[in-house]
Amino acid sequence: MTDIFGTTLRSALFICFCLVGVTQSAAIASRNQSSTVNVPSELLMQLLDVSRSVQKLLPAQLSTELVDADDGKDETGGYNSLLALALRHHALLQQRNEDLLTQHARCTAQVEALQEDKQELRQQIQEYKQQLQQFMKGESSVLRIVDIHEETAIDQKPTTASVAIDDYCLCEDNVTRGHMDGNICVCTFYDMTTEYPATTTELELLSAGIRAKDCAGHQNEGATKNGVYEIYPSQCHAVQVWCDLETDGGGWTVFLNRREQPDQENFTRNWQDYRDGFGDVTSEYWLGNEGLHELTAKDEHVLRVDAEDFHGNRRWGIWERFRVEDEEHNYKLLSVKYSSNSTLGDGLLWHSGMQFSTIDRDNDKHKGSCSDEYKGGWWYNVCHNANPTGILVNSDDFDSVGWVYWSPRQYKWASLRNLQMKLRPRSFGTPDPTSAPLGCSSA
Repeated sequence: MTDIFGTTLRSALFICFCLVGVTQSAAIASRNQSSTVNVPSELLMQLLDVSRSVQKLLPAQLSTELVDADDGKDETGGYNSLLALALRHHALLQQRNEDLLTQHARCTAQVEALQEDKQELRQQIQEYKQQLQQFMKGESSVLRIVDIHEETAIDQKPTTASVAIDDYCLCEDNVTRGHMDGNICVCTFYDMTTEYPATTTELELLSAGIRAKDCAGHQNEGATKNGVYEIYPSQCHAVQVWCDLETDGGGWTVFLNRREQPDQENFTRNWQDYRDGFGDVTSEYWLGNEGLHELTAKDEHVLRVDAEDFHGNRRWGIWERFRVEDEEHNYKLLSVKYSSNSTLGDGLLWHSGMQFSTIDRDNDKHKGSCSDEYKGGWWYNVCHNANPTGILVNSDDFDSVGWVYWSPRQYKWASLRNLQMKLRPRSFGTPDPTSAPLGCSSA
């Protein structure tokens, strides 16, 4: 027994010395550069392995006594206090390692989003240079401002402000900023209300004879009513979705719908279910990751989230670039350019750049399985700031359907009774002859 205590004491002292070195290094880094703490990951893993070995050397009963022991008051001449200190430092080290992984994941997602923004800005600058050259040559005589609700056009003489390096333009006071489409400023209303699909056993399929890629295509063909439509994301393969053709000008393809009802849909599903889609399109459903990829692969899309908590409060959020990559990249998410006009906080930045995870395929950065812990399939990180596919219940638990940033500038968890996530092309409202698939057989 004396040999065991001697071995564990030497190991404990080794850990303490190492921890002191790590702590001093972190403190120096913190003073020199407050935003970065540079602790080598190999050293962290070695320290964790050594401390775990120390813990295994102790009998189970003694290990428990050591953790609970008062410093300097044990009967084994200081062994207990030193080992208890080592075990406490082991727990702190584990937590610090988790924090560093979290910081790394957040920075990776933000850097990737900034790289995407940089590329898009380069393209925009090039386009504006060409427009400016045309303007200087006198080829562009008017700037047309279009209100898509009143269907009126106002011709204005171009000004210096209209040739700024920005893809937005000013609209009326009762609408948000618009976006430039060539020399046309398209202004859009942002209505906070939305219609949730009604739970029903009867399926009414609208505009059944039209082959449209998405709900925006149906609306361009003259559809005006919210309801179930058939769309063709992959040219000739039809899927049924709920189309919101009223909120914020319409054109929205709903890919996730959650609502409070007597029989809730089970969203604790495997990879194949989330890939192909599941649920009842008239109530709760997931469109499918493959469909999301096919819809967003070629054209830029806008994401809108409409949510309602259990107190009847409603909020919405807009993300002006939304894309899902293919299965080879585990349906990696890009969701950036959060609109400051939103009433719902940006709970998606934490998930942008993440691969999709399910209970049978773990692609998150958590030491465990976020999908298993929070009961859904999602672009989990470590683990979430939004959990739309969790359990729909009024609860403070983070495995419920909820949103961390219920208010844009307030970190506050809100459980939700209704939630819709939907997308539409950024070019919505502009005629696109390629939006309807061609060459598909009627069979």
